[in-house]
Amino acid sequence: MKLTFNDVAQEKIAKHLHDSTKIVLDFDDGVGPFSDAATCTLDLAFHLVFAREDQLTADFDETIDSNLGAVYVKGYSMQQMDENMTLSVDKYLNISLKGDGGALDDHVILMDVQDK
Repeated sequence: MKLTFNDVAQEKIAKHLHDSTKIVLDFDDGVGPFSDAATCTLDLAFHLVFAREDQLTADFDETIDSNLGAVYVKGYSMQQMDENMTLSVDKYLNISLKGDGGALDDHVILMDVQDK
């Protein structure tokens, strides 16, 4: 499984990346410290989280490769993902996660929790 951050997405998230930053692609299902509650919808929802290593819980038990290094995920959430995914920014500055089969989430939420 591979996640590619396009150039515009890399520019948008650059200010959140430090040497010790861990990138998390959090499937918003109500599980884990970065999810407030599961949404009652048929749509998939993801958060792109910038965290410290000590903030990662056992829920994030797998990683996927990306052009920015390892991205932590909940292992069971990989069934909601495609083999090849791209994170991009559209003309309205929305962050989109797309896979081989099309859009997974057109409104990925950024969360930087490193200072908490």
